[in-house]
Amino acid sequence: MLLGSVGTAAAQDGGRFTLVVRDVPLQEALEALARTARINLVYPSELVRGRTTSCALRNAPVEELLRCLLAGTGLDFVRSSSGTYVILEARELPPRLGLLTGQVIDGTTGAPLPFAHVLLADAVTGTVTNEAGMFTISGLLAGPHRLVVSYVGYRPRVDSVRVDPDRPAHVRIALEPTLLEAPPIVIDGLSRRPLSAELGRAYLTAEQLQQAGTTGDLLHAVERLPGVQVPHPLAELHLQGGDSGEHLTRLDGVPVRNPVSLGRYLSAFSPLAIGRLTVHRAGYGVALGSQLAGVIELEHDLNVPGPLEAVARVDPLAANVRLRGRYRNAAALVAFRRSVWDLYQEPGLRTLLRQWNTIDPLMAARWLGEPIAREGLQAYHWTPRAAFSDLHVAGRVQPDPFQTLHIAVYRGTNRLEAGQQTRYAAAGADSARLILTEDAYRWLNEAFRLRYDRLPGARVLLGLQLRGSWHASSYRYRAREGTAPQGDPAAWEALEARLREELARAPGTSERNTIRELALEVSLHYSPSARWQLESGLVLEQVQARFRLGNVFVAPFRHAITAWQPATYLTATWTPAEGLSVEPGVRLTWLPVRVTVYAEPRLAVRRDLQLGPFALAVRLAGGVYRQFVNQFELTSVGATAIVPSVLFWLPPDATVAPPWSYHLTGELLLARGDTWTLETTLYQKGQPHLLFVDYPRLLARLPARRPVPEATPLVQRDFLRHSRGVARGLNLRIRHRGPHHRATLAYSYDHTLRAYPDSRGTLRLVPAPWNEPHRIRLDLSRELPAGLMLLGSGQVQWGRRWAFRRLYYDYLRYSGTPTIGGYDLDRPERHRLPGRYRLDLGLSWHGRVRAAHLQLQLLVRNVLNRRDVYDRSLTLTELVSPTPVDRLLPGRQWLLTVQVAY
Repeated sequence: MLLGSVGTAAAQDGGRFTLVVRDVPLQEALEALARTARINLVYPSELVRGRTTSCALRNAPVEELLRCLLAGTGLDFVRSSSGTYVILEARELPPRLGLLTGQVIDGTTGAPLPFAHVLLADAVTGTVTNEAGMFTISGLLAGPHRLVVSYVGYRPRVDSVRVDPDRPAHVRIALEPTLLEAPPIVIDGLSRRPLSAELGRAYLTAEQLQQAGTTGDLLHAVERLPGVQVPHPLAELHLQGGDSGEHLTRLDGVPVRNPVSLGRYLSAFSPLAIGRLTVHRAGYGVALGSQLAGVIELEHDLNVPGPLEAVARVDPLAANVRLRGRYRNAAALVAFRRSVWDLYQEPGLRTLLRQWNTIDPLMAARWLGEPIAREGLQAYHWTPRAAFSDLHVAGRVQPDPFQTLHIAVYRGTNRLEAGQQTRYAAAGADSARLILTEDAYRWLNEAFRLRYDRLPGARVLLGLQLRGSWHASSYRYRAREGTAPQGDPAAWEALEARLREELARAPGTSERNTIRELALEVSLHYSPSARWQLESGLVLEQVQARFRLGNVFVAPFRHAITAWQPATYLTATWTPAEGLSVEPGVRLTWLPVRVTVYAEPRLAVRRDLQLGPFALAVRLAGGVYRQFVNQFELTSVGATAIVPSVLFWLPPDATVAPPWSYHLTGELLLARGDTWTLETTLYQKGQPHLLFVDYPRLLARLPARRPVPEATPLVQRDFLRHSRGVARGLNLRIRHRGPHHRATLAYSYDHTLRAYPDSRGTLRLVPAPWNEPHRIRLDLSRELPAGLMLLGSGQVQWGRRWAFRRLYYDYLRYSGTPTIGGYDLDRPERHRLPGRYRLDLGLSWHGRVRAAHLQLQLLVRNVLNRRDVYDRSLTLTELVSPTPVDRLLPGRQWLLTVQVAY
């Protein structure tokens, strides 16, 4: 014990003293205080017997010292008129409670950090921040508390905060970025960040997205995540067994339909504009909406490191520019990307488009009315035209720590065209035929968001959002053919000129569709107690959709609909005990067109445990999931069609019910420090009601004819059909992090069955066309001296069925030819494709050249130059002798990227 005077005046005259005691008898401490401060203390010896005290104060008055000594002992004191201090039993009073509010931000850029974890270690409670980085915790005992804040990619921070009774305390916590992911750190038996927060979703940071490939292809980056399947460069994403339209891609909370470009080879978003990508998988919560498979969230990168930053980037496919700036409490981003196809046609992409544009002998035979041998087809002139661009504008303003305004605007365009001349010379014929074809595909995406977040009270967080998006696409396919003598060049020139004129006027196939979505959303976070967090929301949304479709098999038909879809949700997070949280929720959607309210109850349970050196997290989740804006596709039928299908989107009308499914998933995450992580996921999805395009009904009701009639208006029941499905799977991922390297080994098994009608109209459960049951992937990165980094990625995929072009299954088997030369189109599960293998290697360098930060990256895709099979066609010389023709994916690609930042 140390007790010393810091002044010569008596206590009654305002003397100040320093006192430091630790676990000493209370009576001994009181006697020392009375002796040193020269005060009179009166108390019964029985009152203080057996009590101990601890106190540490410097330069404090006597009464504050006495109050410190008696804290926690159940005793109090009064001072008599003579100046004597009397020790007595403390009067029982209810505890005085306080409220804590605050915001978590990036310490470098000032950007709010959404969904950061905030823990009051000594109060055994905590919460997460909302999208604006704000949080609130109520029901706290007044006094000092230890605040622990953590966020992925940032150093955790421990700080002290004092909560005053009956009034809110506000703090602003700045976290510093780090390249290392911190492991769970234990303070007084509590984890700074629940490990289970990593379950149910997977994410990629801006750095990881840029390392995925020199072209900034987000598709190649996303396929690293467990549960995400990209069957080939021309396909969209599939999430845990779902079809490509059963998940939703959102940019800053706004839906973006068909978020891919250049024949589904590149993502539609500039890689310099995106700061984070998150995939929400099976069992996701009600606040994220209604989708059968999940949600993919992209966020603009407003983490501005300084007042002004300029970045320019050039790769073999596009030129990218980004400007970011920060002034006081405001930040802004402008990013623009444009293709360089007119200047440089990247060989890998050109090869891919050429393979996709290869003429199909079987479809060509239907045009010419006779069997065609593959050897007689010769494509001698091919002119691809490709262009894309996207513009991102985003901003954030914080007038004060209690409110934030976010603004975002996006516009993306794409154009893909190909003209081809194919000559066909039958064996022994004196003349040959010239076939001219032309494909043209265009789409436009526009989106905006205005979001306002405010902290109106200590227990309440309020969010308001106005968002809108528009998607429009069109597809045109035209073909003409004629005959000329093989040995007459003048006749061929005249034929070619005539066919070009006819092609320009030919009606051909012309398909187009649009969808507009406008919504007003209100969300409210409320903390009624330390163990309960509530969130509710109201969404008022209008969807307008229209299309006109048709081709050489189906006569044109059209549909238009305007639908209101008001919805509300309520979810809670209950923490009954340390390391255990229960998250119930329900979402209700009202469809006026069907006069029905659709409910989606969901539940998730998380558990965190510490098992010696291992941290263990478990998540069980499930519920009902519906979808109120559905994607459909009409397969392209052109013999040289680059675009495999035309996509369109519809809300349900009065004639069909919205599809629904149920999820059940279990996840486990085991971590040892920051070096080893084992993650496994099991999921089961039942899909009792699905919708798909009813090709047999369309072919029977609207057979193509000449001249082309006006489009027939149809209700959805006339071209959509009920189906069902089931999906189950396993994802296993092992990650190792070292001081200079990272390695990830992942295995995925997905088994997806869908019911499709056979040629007799009977629904049969068969493996889904997109499903690749087995996938193994290994990703490596190694830091080398002198700013170098070595990147490597290898993957193996096998088990895919439906080997032939989709138009065979969607049109030919319903057109009187279910069997072609021994291949039964009613049994697509018997048509297997060989496995695919790919190895990618890359080397990057970054350093400074004067005031510029320079980054160079060289990537070699498909190092082994494998030409994997994408699908197959058939060529027939006789109906009993089919010959499969493989359509191959590109071989080796060399890609170099240069990026300069100021």
